[in-house]
Amino acid sequence: MDDQTTVTFPQFMTVQEVAKLLQVPVSTVYHWAAYGEGPPSFKVGKHRRFKAAAVAAWLEAAEARGVA
Repeated sequence: MDDQTTVTFPQFMTVQEVAKLLQVPVSTVYHWAAYGEGPPSFKVGKHRRFKAAAVAAWLEAAEARGVA
């Protein structure tokens, strides 16, 4: 049997997916991104993306602070 290496790429989320998950308006997620608030994000071309794991970590930290 051959050894195979599996490469798993991180799951990315759109602004709309993050807004739906957090139950906030899309405009709130854009506002957070513009002011460096909310989950960390980056742009691919003109499209903003979020790593799903980073969103989960941000939410857990916000809950721990009592902010979420």
